[in-house]
Amino acid sequence: MKMARKPKAIDPASVSRKLEIAHKLNWVCYGGLLLLFAVWNLLLGGSVKWWLLQTVPLLLVLPGMLKQHQRSYLWLCFILLLYITAGIVDVMMPTRGWQHGALTALSLILFISAMMTSRWLVQLQNAKR
Repeated sequence: MKMARKPKAIDPASVSRKLEIAHKLNWVCYGGLLLLFAVWNLLLGGSVKWWLLQTVPLLLVLPGMLKQHQRSYLWLCFILLLYITAGIVDVMMPTRGWQHGALTALSLILFISAMMTSRWLVQLQNAKR
């Protein structure tokens, strides 16, 4: 019979440092995606309809991200799965431009940082209890 492991003690200062870095990375990638969609659709020959279709899902989680709600970061991860899938499919097509590579890279980085932000927010809340 295996004994259950004791959970490791969490250092709140360490988690806070990680959260600070993750928040900065989240905002850089989030802003990068919004900027990419604006340039792609409004300056490089896309349409306003596509721009709205691409940006509105990201804007839905913005209020929760500003308040640093853990669930908003989880929802952002779910939304980003669509962008990652579309980006990877388009990157594999030889006639596609640089925008698809940028979309894939920004989406993947934002996905990982949002996922870790969600985890570290929970850890910080549990450490304060």
